[in-house]
Parts: sequence; structure tokens; C-alpha cells
Amino acid sequence: MRFADFHCDTVLKLYNHQLQFADTDKQTHLDLKRLKQNDFILQSFAIFCDPLWGQESVLRNTLRMLNLAREQVFQEVNLVTAGEQLEDNGLSGILTIEGADFIGDDLFLIDLVHNLGVRLITLTWNHRNTLADGVGVRATAGGLTQLGRAAIQRMQNLNIIVDVSHLAEKGFWDVCKYSTRPIVASHSNSQRLCAHPRNLSDAQIREIGQNKGLIGVNMSRPFIADTENRQDLEHLVQHMVVLSEIAGVETVCLGLDLDGIPALPNGADDVSSVQLLPDLMEQAGFDKREIEAICYRNLCRFIKTYLG
Repeated sequence: MRFADFHCDTVLKLYNHQLQFADTDKQTHLDLKRLKQNDFILQSFAIFCDPLWGQESVLRNTLRMLNLAREQVFQEVNLVTAGEQLEDNGLSGILTIEGADFIGDDLFLIDLVHNLGVRLITLTWNHRNTLADGVGVRATAGGLTQLGRAAIQRMQNLNIIVDVSHLAEKGFWDVCKYSTRPIVASHSNSQRLCAHPRNLSDAQIREIGQNKGLIGVNMSRPFIADTENRQDLEHLVQHMVVLSEIAGVETVCLGLDLDGIPALPNGADDVSSVQLLPDLMEQAGFDKREIEAICYRNLCRFIKTYLG
């Protein structure tokens, strides 16, 4: 089985610990060696900076991490900036930014990171920024700011995918209102199975599906289940089941959040644990076509279509 994943934070680990992407000696959840061993054809690499650093520091470190990714990761991985560049064989990758705090009040910076190869931006992390509020703002969270609405338009005009993972609910519905293209939740699960604020309601899931977007299931244990004994791969697959029931199998992909989560699900060790998913998915009732769709075909199709 081949695999494609919509979210990892491995670049941050490489940056913070001066590791080499080719082989991190298992100091990360994934590296080049293990992606190839496990038959990955597409991996999304996120650039993340803590918004509490402040906009100037976030921008500086974002650019440094983008440079590291281009010099190290994408010397070995095919960087996809247009749909036709996604290869059927070998390992391809897309560059993303998790949290638009680097923008501050200057939308030109969207053009800048686009020119550096970025093709997806997650609007917020858990905090408030100049575009919108993250889920961590909770009761006082608002929708998109005027700058946020303009940013969505700029991103979609540039073929940058708008990602609503981490975004507060009012912001989510504003994105749906002002978007002219499909949106994604690159690494989020179902609130029906686990009532974590980072997960999506049935209405949000349905909206993404109706607009031909994508939702990537997340390996973060607190997003899988409320109780520790159910935070395992079997229950991760149940999120695939619920997402498929609400939005259709074609809406579901992997968004595993490797190297961005403190602990993997029970029964998982690192990226190689994806090999356990197809059998678990079959046991849950998925057929071969549906398993292939979720494991890699849906994400590859979306990237080819969206990036043109």
C-alpha cells in the first residue's frame, strides 16, 4: 500500500535539534529513510513557529525553516508547486505553513512565501492573529478580520490552499462564506467521537465535503478519544468511518501530525505504523478502493486538481 500524508512537523524538529533529514536515527517520527521504506509518495511538510514569539521573530524563523526545508528536505524529495509535478512514483512533498502569524499586517508576505514554494497555509494555530482566532481563544473567539478576508482571496488567487485546522468555529464559517475554492482541515478529527475543540462538528465536516475539500485524520491521542484506553489506531480508523459517513470517502485522507504530537496512539511507534492501517480499515468495513482512496489517492487527486 502506498501512502500520502497532509501534515507533519518534522522540519521544526530538524531545525531545533540540528538533525539530518536523510536519517534522524529515530529521533523523529519520520525521516527520508523511513518514508521511502514505507512507500510514501507524498508528504506535506509544515513550517511552524510559536505565535508567542511575536511577529518579527515568527517571520524570521519561518524564513529560516523554509530555507532549511529547501536545502535539506527538498534536495531529496520532489517539491510540488504545480499539479503536474506530482509524480506517480518516487517521493514528492509540499511545503506548508502552520499559522499565518508571519504575515502581521503585510499581505505581500503571502506572495513571498508562495515564491519560496509554499502551497498551503493554516490560518491560525490555537491563538489569535491578525487574520482570525484559533480554537484556544474559546468563548471570545471571533470570525475572520477584514485582513483575514483579504488574505483568503490572495491565497486562493495564488493557488495556496486554505487550511482551517486550529481555526475557531466562527472563523471556519467565515472562510466558507468568503472562499471561492475548496478548503481543507489538514489534521483534524470528528467531534462526534471525541469532543476536543480541535476536532470538527458534523456540520463542519459536511460543509467541507460538499465543497470538495479534504479532512486529514490526526494521530494526536487527545483528538482520537477522551479516555486513554481508546486512544489507539482502531479508534483512529473509527474517525475515518464517521468522516466518510458524513462527507463521503472522497473527503478523507491522512493528516497524521507526526513530530507535532507529544505521544503516538497506543500501538503506534513511528511513521511505519501506517502499515497497520489498511488491515484495520478493512476490519472496519472499508473495501480495497476506499482504503486506497484514504491512504493516498484522495490527497494526490486534490493536490493535482487544486494546484493545476
